[in-house]
Amino acid sequence: MKYLFLLTFFLWNDLIFAQTLSFEDVWKQIDSQSLAQQSAELQVQSLQESQQRASRHWLPKVYVDMKSYRTNDPGASFFGVIEQRALSNADFNAAQINNPAAATYSRGAVGLDFSLYEGGMKSNQVDMLKKSVQAQQEFSNQTKIDQYAQVGYLYGGIGVLQKTQLRLTALKTEVDNLLKKYQLGSRSNPVGYSGLLGMKSLAHRVTGLMTATQSQTSAYYNSLREFGVSQTNWYPETVSSQQFIDKYLFANIVPSEEQSSYKVDSLKMHARATEFAAKMERARFLPQVGAFAEGYMFKGSRDTANGYMAGLYLRWNLFNSTDYGAYKEARLRAQAMERGSQAEAQRERAERKGVVQSLQALKENLDLMTDSDKLLDEQVKTTRTLFKNGSINALQMAEVLNRRADLIAQLNDIELKLLESASKALSTKKIDTKLLAQENGEQHGK
Repeated sequence: MKYLFLLTFFLWNDLIFAQTLSFEDVWKQIDSQSLAQQSAELQVQSLQESQQRASRHWLPKVYVDMKSYRTNDPGASFFGVIEQRALSNADFNAAQINNPAAATYSRGAVGLDFSLYEGGMKSNQVDMLKKSVQAQQEFSNQTKIDQYAQVGYLYGGIGVLQKTQLRLTALKTEVDNLLKKYQLGSRSNPVGYSGLLGMKSLAHRVTGLMTATQSQTSAYYNSLREFGVSQTNWYPETVSSQQFIDKYLFANIVPSEEQSSYKVDSLKMHARATEFAAKMERARFLPQVGAFAEGYMFKGSRDTANGYMAGLYLRWNLFNSTDYGAYKEARLRAQAMERGSQAEAQRERAERKGVVQSLQALKENLDLMTDSDKLLDEQVKTTRTLFKNGSINALQMAEVLNRRADLIAQLNDIELKLLESASKALSTKKIDTKLLAQENGEQHGK
């Protein structure tokens, strides 16, 4: 018990000298070095680069091919003489053709391959990647919204828990003072002894609540420190939980039925991307037409010559067992993604409705409990007076203070649930990420 008092003393003593960090300051630190956000943004950049690469599919393929070799192969030697344009009648000697002497040849070529029609494979790939980029951008925004909501819950939760700890400390001080002054706790006095036991039991209960509250507060501080808050000795601004969620968690913004979150829009874009992927599979069954040209220079022991080749080509896979069924599979995958995005949109709308109703109920309950807190304060004052003049016994006084402890715990739970519901609701809203943590009560979602 002494340890707990020392811990509480040093905690609040530190808070006296600690600096106040606004939510904007906390979010700015976390936002600037969030690994989750950096990962999502790098993925966007990676897909953008893939899209840029794919968009250049219409450019011709240009290549250089150079080789030098020594051979006595009959075919290679004979055609080496031909490519030098140095063939003579004497070369049509059977013995010489069958057993040529080893010779060194060099060939260099420059060519290009220009695709005129590829069945829509590359153009659909560009469209697929474009939708993938959009999907990843939506996912990146959702990542930021989710982290912002989580940080908002932790920051607001610390404020709630510290307020609870102050209330519990005040209650513990009052109970301890009553125990010090209580003179009727002898076992020979059953009523007085019962009151003493009630007071001690209440003291233990309040101590347990203080320990749990302090542990939860430390956990929230540690989470924010892991996210990127560098300061070690700080406390949040003093603001009510309702004001906090309205100001920073956009609780006063209720999206329309049709509005979806970044997450749902990301799934929709992924579904569109798989549709283009299906069209890419269909392109496997269509012809490919292109033009090609190549100029070369050939050098041998007799002479150096050059030549060229240019023309058109047609490639068409009439049947390939590995491609059979690929288009149908891709179409089914696209349909599955589309249904999945629709299912997520339904789930999100249902969750949003539930969270909005929960928020409203929690706000009303919090207002009622706040009023009850004021009434209970009056009751405690009155009961304290009655106890001092002997009109009620210690057990009755302990019962009233127990209700005080109950109300403190209930207020703590309901404010934390209010923050949790508001953070969940925020994750289903499509708020402009540039407006996060700005002091503007008139922000609107997209």
